Amino acid sequence: MNASGCRILVVDDNEDNRYTLTRRLRRDGYVDVVAAGDGREALEQLAETDFDLVLLDIMMPEMDGYSVLENLRASGRLASLPVIVISALDDFDSVVRCIEMGAEDYLPKPFNATLLRARIAAVLEKKRLRDEVVRQLAVIREVFGRYVPASVAAQIVADQGQLKPTHATATILYSDIEAFTSIAETMPPEQVVQMLNEYFPAVIEPVEKYGGVVNQFQGDAMLITFNVPVADAEHADRAACAALEMQQAVDGKRFAGVQLKTRIGIATGRVIAGNVGSGDRMNYTVHGDAVNLAARLEQLNKEHGTRILISAETVSLLRGDYRIESMGAMSVRGKSAPVEIHALHPKDAKI
Repeated sequence: MNASGCRILVVDDNEDNRYTLTRRLRRDGYVDVVAAGDGREALEQLAETDFDLVLLDIMMPEMDGYSVLENLRASGRLASLPVIVISALDDFDSVVRCIEMGAEDYLPKPFNATLLRARIAAVLEKKRLRDEVVRQLAVIREVFGRYVPASVAAQIVADQGQLKPTHATATILYSDIEAFTSIAETMPPEQVVQMLNEYFPAVIEPVEKYGGVVNQFQGDAMLITFNVPVADAEHADRAACAALEMQQAVDGKRFAGVQLKTRIGIATGRVIAGNVGSGDRMNYTVHGDAVNLAARLEQLNKEHGTRILISAETVSLLRGDYRIESMGAMSVRGKSAPVEIHALHPKDAKI
C-alpha cells in the first residue's frame, strides 16, 4: 500500500507522544496523519472519516484504548479497521487482552522506530490484500447477480462455487404472459426483446420485495421460489403477496407499446434445490412436484378465466387476509388424482 495514499489516526492523550509519532510517520512518507487526544475524540474522527490504520494508546482519560477497541469491533463499518496498540503497559496480560479484542499488533513504549516502521508496513499490506479480496468478491457477486439471483450468487461465493442440494418445503410461483406466442408473431424481434426487457423488471420488483428468487427464465415465463435458498417461515404469504402485486404491476400498463396480461400458478411442497450440470457448466435449479403443479396451475388459468391459481397446500399455510375462491377438485395433467384448487383475487375484485 502506497504510504502517501494512507490515512493514519494517532490516538494518545500525551501531546509529546502525538507529536513524536506524527513526525515519525511523516518522515516515513505517511503524509496524511491525524491525531486525537482521547478515545472519544478518536471515535468521532473515525465516524466522520475513513482511515487505513489506527495507532492506539491504552491509558487515556475519558475513554481508554480498551473501550475504543470494544467500540470498533461492535461497529459493522469499522470492525475490520487495523489497530496497532502502542502502550506503556507491556505486561503479558495487556498484550493478550488487546489482541483478543481485535488489535493487529502491540508495541511497548518507548517504541523502536525501525520496528514500528516494519509493523506498520506489514499491517497495511495485510489490509491492502484483504481489501482486494473484498473488492474481487464484490465484483464476482455483481457479475453472478446478472445471471443468477443475488442471494444465490452470494451463497455461491461463500461456498466457493459449491451449492449442495437442499431439501425444503418451498412455495413455487410460476408466471407466464398470456398469448405470448400470438403477440410475438405480430412483432419484429427487436420489439419483442424490448417488450420483455420492460416487462420483466416491472414484475420482478414485487418478487424481490417479498424475498422471492427468480430461479429460471423460460422465454416469457418465470420460475420463482420462496423459502429456498433463503429460508422464510412466511413463504406462502410472501408468494401470494408477490403474485397480487405482480398483477398490479402489469394491469393497464404497456410494454413496448403492447398491453400484456400475466397468469400465475402457486404451489407448495417438498423440493430439492441445488447445482445441476456437469464439468464447468452448472445451473442452480429446483425440482419437485410443487414445481410441476405450479406450472400446471398457471396453464389452468386459461380455462377458468382466472389470473392466479393456488394449491390447497399453499392456502393452508396462508396467515394473511386474502380473497380466495374455491374452484373445487380438478384433474391436473401429470396428477393421478384430482387436485383442490383455489383462485386468489385482489381484495376489490368481484367474485
